[in-house]
Amino acid sequence: MFAPTFADGQVSGFVDIVTDATDRVLAFERLERRMQAFTEIAAGMTVDQPVERTLRDVVTAVRRSVNAHGCSLVSWADDDRNGLAAYGDDRLPDGYVHGLRRAWAAMPRPDTSAAGLPRVAVLPGYRHDGLRNPRFALLHEYWQDGGWEDLAVAPLVVQGRCLGELHVYLPAGVRLSEDDEVFLTAVADQAAVAVQNAALFAAAEEHAALLERQRLSRDLHDSVSQALFSMTLHARTAQRHLAAVGVAADSAAGAATAKLSELAQGALAEMRALLFELRPGALAEEGLVAALQRQAAALTAREGLPIMVSGPADRPPLPAQAEEHLYRLVLEALHNTIKHAAARSAAVTLGVDRGELVVCVADDGIGFDPAVEPPGHLGRRTMRERADAIGGRLTVDTAPGAGCRITVRVPLTAG
Repeated sequence: MFAPTFADGQVSGFVDIVTDATDRVLAFERLERRMQAFTEIAAGMTVDQPVERTLRDVVTAVRRSVNAHGCSLVSWADDDRNGLAAYGDDRLPDGYVHGLRRAWAAMPRPDTSAAGLPRVAVLPGYRHDGLRNPRFALLHEYWQDGGWEDLAVAPLVVQGRCLGELHVYLPAGVRLSEDDEVFLTAVADQAAVAVQNAALFAAAEEHAALLERQRLSRDLHDSVSQALFSMTLHARTAQRHLAAVGVAADSAAGAATAKLSELAQGALAEMRALLFELRPGALAEEGLVAALQRQAAALTAREGLPIMVSGPADRPPLPAQAEEHLYRLVLEALHNTIKHAAARSAAVTLGVDRGELVVCVADDGIGFDPAVEPPGHLGRRTMRERADAIGGRLTVDTAPGAGCRITVRVPLTAG
């Protein structure tokens, strides 16, 4: 500010007052960033945007709006922590988000009631303490020189339930202001609503799909499946009649009847596998091993490739979603073997090793160079994504002429 001074009606001097507006400017800029963040997150929740993108927007917005080293978010869809997912901003190390998800998947299920939870909790020295805690062993390599010391946690709360946590990694000496805590609470609330909306929408879609699958399953069982079963009986009867009148099995009529019997049995095996796929809750009822044995029988009948499936007699403790992903992953691997491996046989084995379920799909085919992924072939990427989605680790052991072995290790559900 610049103003004159007067004496006896004449200008006698000037007053020059200089103020530092830096704090005010920075506060205004921070407010603008936060308003923009709220606008972007809210817009993402009102359009057809996947919840994954919305939650990634959340962690990016928080890191840009708070003086933090980085930000991550862990969410789950229900009290059983199905749909466990993790997200992080681009300041976090490569592989950190995957390690975070695996670490959470291996932990006991927390109490998801939001009663008594602080809206924002700041945990001093969290990195130092975490490096001595074996529960976080999967994250120790990222925490050795993390660039942060304290952790601020904002729970994702909606309708009295906690559906996840927002993590803000604070450098040494950095403290959250009251405005920061209000901002984190508001962002966490928006993230919680996004998670809940996605779960409700998925449940509605699943219910509609289940009703349609039930109808198809009934119709196919009552018509096509019964017709195929009748065909197998008639084919066997024809074979017995031909043998009774002295027609050789290797004659034209005998060979045609044998081929008809083989085709009918293969079609029936495929139909039973299809009915299994369509029947709601079939995988949950029969278990992963029985489901894979059923599919292997259908593939063997259709493709002529012997596929053996073996696993533990006791059903391994896995969430339903993990079983579903493993089931699809193994089928993807078997279909790749049939299409590309020129194998004479394949085997699927399931076993338990040091608290993990180990699933292996092996064949004696031509193998391939694992460093080369042909354009348009998404099988390996799809399998890795499925393994990542359940906190698993997938490895591919192969070489030209040496067959292929695909192994995935998944943490078993803690007590």
